[in-house]
Amino acid sequence: MNKENLNKTSGFAEAKGSEMTMTSLAKEVEIDICGSGTILVNWGDGSPNETHNIILIDRTCDSYNLKHKYSNEDTHTITITGFENTVLTELYCDSNQLTDLDVSKNTTLEILWCEENLLSKLNVSKNIALTELCFRDNLLTSLDVSKNTALKGLCCSDNKLMSLDVSNNTGLTWLYCNNIQLTVLDVSKNTALTELCCYDNQIINLDVGKNTALTRLVCFFNLLQSSALNNLFETLHDNAISGYDGRCKEIEIYGNPGEEDCDIFIAEKKGWKVL
Repeated sequence: MNKENLNKTSGFAEAKGSEMTMTSLAKEVEIDICGSGTILVNWGDGSPNETHNIILIDRTCDSYNLKHKYSNEDTHTITITGFENTVLTELYCDSNQLTDLDVSKNTTLEILWCEENLLSKLNVSKNIALTELCFRDNLLTSLDVSKNTALKGLCCSDNKLMSLDVSNNTGLTWLYCNNIQLTVLDVSKNTALTELCCYDNQIINLDVGKNTALTRLVCFFNLLQSSALNNLFETLHDNAISGYDGRCKEIEIYGNPGEEDCDIFIAEKKGWKVL
């Protein structure tokens, strides 16, 4: 992709499009952004604002990389503003010690990755075009994705959610919800799922009877007794479809209390490899 730093400017007078803000504790930040048009970046430390041109070629956009080093260890609020007619479709802001992220005005975002930060809240109710959302390893205690009906992929692992409602996300094909203190997980509405990872939780029962496209299920280190595992095996589909990375269909159950006494033949006769 052609990347060009057009100029430096001292104000936002010409920027009329959508705006996103993020607050960081890091001394050095790195942000990847994708879309088309012109953006204005204010790093929040008094340095000159930067204007960048993001170019979309053949409907493909390699992410535009933004980097900045701070001279002190203060908290800084970064503001990225799109000029009129600018369309921002992807944002990757992982590992920047972000304590706050506001993308409520970025309604064209399709992909948002903000892993390994310090976020305690994330509002994506306005981002109805999102197809991928990943915020693994943050501090969120709640999540509302009821408005994000276009989601194909969701990763919310390593947070403090304790509950997860994906009933409106009927197009999900992959879901990673590991280590978020779940006791219950209902995926009955997610009939397009091919991969489900929900390990390191406190789930006592799991039903995947509606997930007839599933090829990989990772549910190790939960609280599934042998009877619950047998019931889970009974709900596995027996469709002859390709599995994860071209391998057979796989289910990983180790670390559950019923691992030793369950009847893995129930799953194996349906074409599943039990790990």
